[in-house]
Amino acid sequence: MSNINMNFSNDNPPITSSRFWVKTLIMAVSIFLTCQLFSLAEVQNIGYALLAAIIISLLNAFLKPVLVLFSLPLMISTLGLFNLVINALIIYITSWLLSPKFYVEKFFDAILFSIVITFLSFILDVLIKLYQAKKQIEKTFKGNNANPQNQFGERIDDTDYEDVTDIDEGNDKEEK
Repeated sequence: MSNINMNFSNDNPPITSSRFWVKTLIMAVSIFLTCQLFSLAEVQNIGYALLAAIIISLLNAFLKPVLVLFSLPLMISTLGLFNLVINALIIYITSWLLSPKFYVEKFFDAILFSIVITFLSFILDVLIKLYQAKKQIEKTFKGNNANPQNQFGERIDDTDYEDVTDIDEGNDKEEK
């Protein structure tokens, strides 16, 4: 039986991996939904939400580790809450780069926006991972062969129970 791996941690996959791009697409959907549901930010369409998600993901991959390193004393003294300020700064930089197609007006709105898209991204990511786990479990229990066959090449139907006692008893009576 194969192992089922599910990782719900805050993973930062490398840019070359498909997981990075899946997370970027999830973030794009989260950005678009947040802009539609709340007045924290504005995005022109889903394409610019995708562009904003790509820029945010790239800034998270390259700029955020440097910002965390330089703000390590603040990060320790605030028990990690300064990370919200760094996330808001990254969103503010993205807003500056894509303005007016993607725009966040106030820094406090950027903080709230980062909290909401992080929450939505997490929920969407968990749903996708649960769906993948379900598919993997189904594949494990059904096996890789969609149409199983017996040793004679006949198709095997899935049945819960097959009564073979009558056949055996009938053969026993004929032999006596």
